[in-house]
Amino acid sequence: MNRRVEQAETKTVSNLLREALEKGGYRDVKECAKAIRVPYDLFNKVMGGHIPKDQQLMDYAKKLKIDYRELIMTAYREKAPDEMKKYFNSVALLEQHDEITQETLEILDSLTTDQKKELLALSRIIRQSPRDACRKTTSLMALYQQMTPDLADHFNSLVLLSLRNDKLEGLKEFRRVVAETKQPRKSRGGM
Repeated sequence: MNRRVEQAETKTVSNLLREALEKGGYRDVKECAKAIRVPYDLFNKVMGGHIPKDQQLMDYAKKLKIDYRELIMTAYREKAPDEMKKYFNSVALLEQHDEITQETLEILDSLTTDQKKELLALSRIIRQSPRDACRKTTSLMALYQQMTPDLADHFNSLVLLSLRNDKLEGLKEFRRVVAETKQPRKSRGGM
């Protein structure tokens, strides 16, 4: 497993606050609580593992100059049942991705379930197609995204018309590749 992923999985609210304490140069929890003007008893409980409400976390984040979103997300991940924790990992690592991956993740978050299913089907076709076809498809998708809405509608019509035309050069190959991707894969380990 990637070291960054391991670190993201083990972060806790208490860890993040302790890091902020160290960066702030505080000797201990009591000194920090007094300096940032929060009740020591509650702050000490949080440092010991208690997870307060979002508003309190936002207050701590502001006073300790840390990202409140990361603190709250960490709290939610800590509270979540084990089977749900995996859904927080990609969010915690979002800022470590390049711009393209970050934008892709943001787009994925905004899609409906049906749109995600369509995107998954298209991704599987692209992944299983020959490399040259993948490059062409990626280039075509990039071009398509830059079109104006009117031109994109016209392009959609042309694509639909061309797919209905069996004589179109390359269409049979495309259909063959699509048909092959729908067939169940044989296991690599044996027969």
